[in-house]
Amino acid sequence: MPTNRLVSIDIARGMSVIIMICVHTLWMYADKDTQSSSLLGDIIHFLGKGTASFLVAMGISLMLSRRQSSRDLLFRGLTILAIGYSMNFLKFVLPIMLGVMPESFVAAYEWQTPLNFFQYQYLILTGDILQMAGFSLIILSAITQFVKNEWGYLFVALAIAVSAKPLSGWTPGIDGLDYLAKVLWGNTYQIYFPLFPWLSCILVGMFIGKRFVHSQSSVALHSDCLKMGISLTLLGGGLMAWNFDYHFGNFFHTGFGGIAYLIGVNLIALWCLNKLLKSVIFERLHGLFSYCSQHVTSLYVTQWVLICWGMAIIGYQTMNSLQTIMLMPLTISLTLLCHYGYVTARTNLSLNKHILKRAPQVE
Repeated sequence: MPTNRLVSIDIARGMSVIIMICVHTLWMYADKDTQSSSLLGDIIHFLGKGTASFLVAMGISLMLSRRQSSRDLLFRGLTILAIGYSMNFLKFVLPIMLGVMPESFVAAYEWQTPLNFFQYQYLILTGDILQMAGFSLIILSAITQFVKNEWGYLFVALAIAVSAKPLSGWTPGIDGLDYLAKVLWGNTYQIYFPLFPWLSCILVGMFIGKRFVHSQSSVALHSDCLKMGISLTLLGGGLMAWNFDYHFGNFFHTGFGGIAYLIGVNLIALWCLNKLLKSVIFERLHGLFSYCSQHVTSLYVTQWVLICWGMAIIGYQTMNSLQTIMLMPLTISLTLLCHYGYVTARTNLSLNKHILKRAPQVE
């Protein structure tokens, strides 16, 4: 199988890790003016819209993985959900319970400490990209039972994107099911990435990945990215120009035009990225991006926990543009160093266990 697809897709995934650390540093540490009225804020928020690129790459990778069975998808989905909700405990609940989280962060929810059970429950059940990925894999474990070709994936993606806005915010008014409805098509910030419409990004990636499996041509894969990207960008852009509030509204809870535009722009970006792979900067950073791509989930958890606990020292949304931009390389470096230390320790532990098992037993 050609390795070029591994380079382009892995680089995209790896870059998304670095970008997300910058985005979360901005969100948690930069003051309101820096976030909304500065060049730094505009640039980071623009780069943050690359979430669709990560999800498309996830869909492509699913089609190229050896573990494509419904059972594998279900198990991976449940595992990611467990990691995601555990992360919420580590980054939100634990520092608040220990009294190290700034009161200004709690006040942003219009709460005050000590929190009650339902407030802690709200934080635990906050839906981020990991929850979206976990629930998506669970749903895909069912979809793949019935959909077997690339055009089926594209049809389901279209159906999800089109129905996202009409369903947005609807709940049945039943405890438990209300939370599930929020996960599917919620419009509040307890769920940042509802499956409608974000699951459509993964399905578009599966469409492209399935076509690559048939063609075995990385040239065709990136050509598909460009052609679909231009078409979806024009379609989504036109719909947003016609009715921006309905088709986009806000980044996390978009309508059909918004998600079509985001997928389109990021598909074009993947095509451009492939053209730039042999440039000096990508050759020098290839090792970094590959490492990040291989450890997306654990790096995501590491950076969120570090950033949230870092508020005990820096505070919540207290820094200006210069301070924030100087902090970003530090948060990236600390994330990578802590994660590398964890990986090294785990590897050494596994190696020691292996050596002990193979060591001759003394009678």
